[in-house]
Amino acid sequence: MFRRLPGCAATDDDATGKRIFSTLTGGADLEADAEWKEVVEPGQRELYESHVDIVRKDVATMKPGEEGEQLTFPLEHGRAWIHTLNQARLALGARHDVTEDDMQGNRELKDDETATAIMQIEFFGLVMGVLLHRVEL
Repeated sequence: MFRRLPGCAATDDDATGKRIFSTLTGGADLEADAEWKEVVEPGQRELYESHVDIVRKDVATMKPGEEGEQLTFPLEHGRAWIHTLNQARLALGARHDVTEDDMQGNRELKDDETATAIMQIEFFGLVMGVLLHRVEL
């Protein structure tokens, strides 16, 4: 799952881009939204992409161990990991149209891809929770 994390955090489709880079007013004030996209969004994109790049490089260092692959990374990368895990969760939810009912198991899932996305969302959330207890933001 860690090897898939950078791809899961990608924002190259419309649904994910809209979810991750939502506008300031959500369409209520078109002028403010346009200014937000011009002034704030480029910096957001650069920051988010730099976090994903850190995680991608860390994942590339995974090595086989006695109990499977092992992943270690410097504690100072923790913030990038937390942000990338959260971005991946949001992106997966947007990409697969995952609802609160889906996450609660209150409706039958439409396909295996959605089920896999929910499993990834849950796993990434667990890992993020562990990191939040150990990384100062």
